[in-house]
Amino acid sequence: MAKKILIMDDDPTIADLLTEALADEGYETFMTTQSLRFYDAVMEHKPDLVLLDIMMPYLDGRDELRLMQMGLDHKIPVIVVTAFPGAASEAEEFREAGVVEIVFKPFDLEKLVALVKKTIGEPGGRSA
Repeated sequence: MAKKILIMDDDPTIADLLTEALADEGYETFMTTQSLRFYDAVMEHKPDLVLLDIMMPYLDGRDELRLMQMGLDHKIPVIVVTAFPGAASEAEEFREAGVVEIVFKPFDLEKLVALVKKTIGEPGGRSA
């Protein structure tokens, strides 16, 4: 069974790009561009990894991380993909919430795909 990745970005262009690129690699991908749907998507799809934007309307990425921590009995690894310049200064708080890496926009797609493989392994379960 393919590993599942949930992409949360309020920019549909970026969400589509990430979804397609990771699906092409063999991952099962899900996306939402609405921050108010994120928690429900996590509960529904039970992803192996989350790619999460920080700056979003309504609930930002910090809020989403808190909701995940409260609602799950295990931590899902998170890669933050953001243009938020202050993310680096908040890295410790992000790591405590399960963030394994912060990637700044604009990002190199090949490097991001390699980071996903390093974080959760190959799509079918083999290690990277």
